[in-house]
Amino acid sequence: MNRQKNDWFQQRLLLIAGIIFLAFNLRPAITSVGPLIATIQESLGINNLKAGFITTIPLIAFAVFSPFVARISQRWGNERTLFFSLLALLIGILVRFSDNLWIFYFGTLIIGSGIAFMNVLLPSIIKADFPKRIGLMTSVYTTAMCSMAGLASGVSVPLANGAGLGWEKALAVWGLLALIGLLLWIPQLKHRHQPATVNAETPPVSSIWKSNAAWAVSIFFGFQSFIFYCVVAWLPAILLNKGMNEQTAGWMLLFVQIIGLPATFLSPIVALKLKRMWMSVAVIGLINLLGFAGLIVFHQTSLLISSIALIGLSTGGSISLAYLIISLKSKDPEQATQLSGMAQAAGYSLAAIGPVFLGFTYDHTGSWIYPILIIHLANLLMLSFGIRSVLPKT
Repeated sequence: MNRQKNDWFQQRLLLIAGIIFLAFNLRPAITSVGPLIATIQESLGINNLKAGFITTIPLIAFAVFSPFVARISQRWGNERTLFFSLLALLIGILVRFSDNLWIFYFGTLIIGSGIAFMNVLLPSIIKADFPKRIGLMTSVYTTAMCSMAGLASGVSVPLANGAGLGWEKALAVWGLLALIGLLLWIPQLKHRHQPATVNAETPPVSSIWKSNAAWAVSIFFGFQSFIFYCVVAWLPAILLNKGMNEQTAGWMLLFVQIIGLPATFLSPIVALKLKRMWMSVAVIGLINLLGFAGLIVFHQTSLLISSIALIGLSTGGSISLAYLIISLKSKDPEQATQLSGMAQAAGYSLAAIGPVFLGFTYDHTGSWIYPILIIHLANLLMLSFGIRSVLPKT
């Protein structure tokens, strides 16, 4: 009996370690590019438009591939699909080790496709293996995802310049995470998740795309993604316009991701304890409103940093809350995969549009006030659909 308990405990530890390393791999191959983009441009001899595609291609891949994940995982099983997704990520990182722009683009597309499958399937894995610990496990893997994303953006330049690796090897370093993830995930290949009916608020529908509740979840996911990727793309430029020096403005991009980690971890746990879950969405929306209002009103560096901290807390909390809602609103792991695919297809379509739309607005107005007002509108829409997504019978 004790041996069976020990075996079960070891299996759970291996599964949790595998999930954490899957989450570790969801962002570094993308967030490591931004700080090196000027160096990459100079090395490849490309203009801003071509450089922009480097960060846009993964988002487009997320939007395009996400709706197909459910069908493929039904054929292969979640475990095998995740293993091959990690393998695709590793291959993409290796292919991207090139000074040919089109090969670089192709490697980036492979990276985006691999991450898209992992993005979609992780809520299903949590639903299947931890049905009574959805809040805690959502906190664990989203915090792991965000912490490694922040680390990758922070150490890219030191790896490329300080360690003398150059930008190609600095980007290739993140292949080690994928390799470790593959090794840790091998024990899961002997398992195959089967749909198990669990009570949920959302009734079954013939197609997830016909569900009003699914659309509410998807639009909430979409606008929180829109806001986050606008921050990643334009926060340093906004701060430079405010008079902050270039070095400090660059570090603020790392700061906004790191400061949000406590909210990323605590939001799902606190939301599940609240009798009225919509209150957690409302608090995140209010914090977001105050943070971006500060970017309009304040000019002193200390006050701007306070505003950035609020933005970090709101964006950190909203992503883990979005993944929690996907799991809670699904009746079983199979539907969690379908809803996750739909939400992320919509979400990353908006995310891909956001930075371009804000840049276009700034080019035509010459002021960052109008792009920030667009983010305020996105926040109101996020708040509206987020509350709707957690109310009963939506």
